[in-house]
Amino acid sequence: MGMLTGDFYSEQLKMTTQIRVLIPDVSNDVTPLFDGEPKVLYLLHGLSGSSGEWARFSKIEYYAKKYNLFVIMPEVQRSFYTNTAAGINYFRYAADELPMICAKWFRIDTSRENTFIAGESMGGYGAVKIALNRPRQYAAAASLSGVLDYEGFIRNVKSGEWPEMNPAELRALHGAGGLPGDWELPVKLVKKLAADAARPRLIQLCGTEDFLYEGNQIFRTAAVEAGYGHTYMEGPGDHEWPYWDKAIQYAIQFFLGLDHEKTPLY
Repeated sequence: MGMLTGDFYSEQLKMTTQIRVLIPDVSNDVTPLFDGEPKVLYLLHGLSGSSGEWARFSKIEYYAKKYNLFVIMPEVQRSFYTNTAAGINYFRYAADELPMICAKWFRIDTSRENTFIAGESMGGYGAVKIALNRPRQYAAAASLSGVLDYEGFIRNVKSGEWPEMNPAELRALHGAGGLPGDWELPVKLVKKLAADAARPRLIQLCGTEDFLYEGNQIFRTAAVEAGYGHTYMEGPGDHEWPYWDKAIQYAIQFFLGLDHEKTPLY
């Protein structure tokens, strides 16, 4: 397995940033389920993480080889994958600039049917937001314990109920009022895209002990009532890596059309 770490200047971020890339190769230590040209997975990090967290805390390197995936892991700090009020365009970077850079550098398959996006926590929010704002770029998206009720999350931050984030960060992201636009709200996006025949396939996973579980139920209900047709999975687990390490495999199997009942976890 090739693992590359790269630093480069982003026009959208106006600064140097970092990515981690996993490139599946042929070896005798893992028997892949698929061969041929690898499909592409953009894998997003959470609020307190970095481009290296998936490689550090999960078996994504093994999964990349097992499922024959080219995995791209960008870094966006605590940005919630938005275009900030200060003009640092994290959304445009992750949604538009990064795919163009990776296509140029790595000559990856850029076809929609072979391109997926996923993430945990803030990254789950980012994956859904990017996929539903760029539905022609991604065949499917996965949220793992994502911040999918973003309006409710913002209310909790503003009221001090979630001390891990300062309300001042919301103003830095969204302006003086600290309020996002409709294009940044997964609940509204899933309703808007539900009638689009070309909408990305969507899987939502959340642990039943997760502090974001209630917010995930709000998104789940909105998706069901809108008729989006997404897949929902839950099970025992908190907001932590032991749950996400399993959940990302379910997400990958969903992307690749594998039967969750018949396909083991590796």
